[in-house]
Amino acid sequence: MKKLAIFVALVAFAVPALFATSAFADSPGQLASGGNLYQVRNITTNTAYSKATSVTCNETIKYSIEISNTQYGLLSDVTAKAATDGTLTVTAKNATNETVTSTGKVNVTVTKGTLNYIAGSTKLLALNGDLIKTLPDGIYGGSVNTGSLKGSTREFLQFQAKVTCDSTPPVTPPVTPPVTPPTPPETPSTPTELPQTGMTENVAAVLGLGAIVAAISYYVASRRALTRN
Repeated sequence: MKKLAIFVALVAFAVPALFATSAFADSPGQLASGGNLYQVRNITTNTAYSKATSVTCNETIKYSIEISNTQYGLLSDVTAKAATDGTLTVTAKNATNETVTSTGKVNVTVTKGTLNYIAGSTKLLALNGDLIKTLPDGIYGGSVNTGSLKGSTREFLQFQAKVTCDSTPPVTPPVTPPVTPPTPPETPSTPTELPQTGMTENVAAVLGLGAIVAAISYYVASRRALTRN
């Protein structure tokens, strides 16, 4: 009876362990995939998480990525890459050293301004919302490594971005007045004929009067000479 009890105890211990080993071997770890694993919301206008949102000057949005291991095996080297066009890629290594992948995409419409990542906003959260750790910057337009993920476990990777707008009015360049070239001085032209000043007529008149006086004087002198003779 004692031997039977020992045998039953050994079977009770070995069978669960056998099934557990088999289950682990057949479930090396797998990332969940689906359209709702990657979502975004506008924090400023307090919209709900969805696949698309719009944002404008001074508004902030939050991206949320669900990283889920659907199998029992451990996933290691979990890396998330979020491109600026809204595309997400999550990769990891499973227990058999295979690379597993999950992808998603959100659409963010920026109506005005430029969307910029907020430094220090990348965080890894547990399923209940508790902070696991703050991750290095670099996921927006790059990638970040979250570490390992146990089997049948879900975590959330979140980060934020804000729209900045240039409030400085455009500078109008000064208008440079056109430069007028200096006018060259005029070269006086030499007249082909001396101007009439009236002096020629006066000289002629004086000369004519003198001739008359001389003639009269000559006549008078001649008459006197004849009289004396």
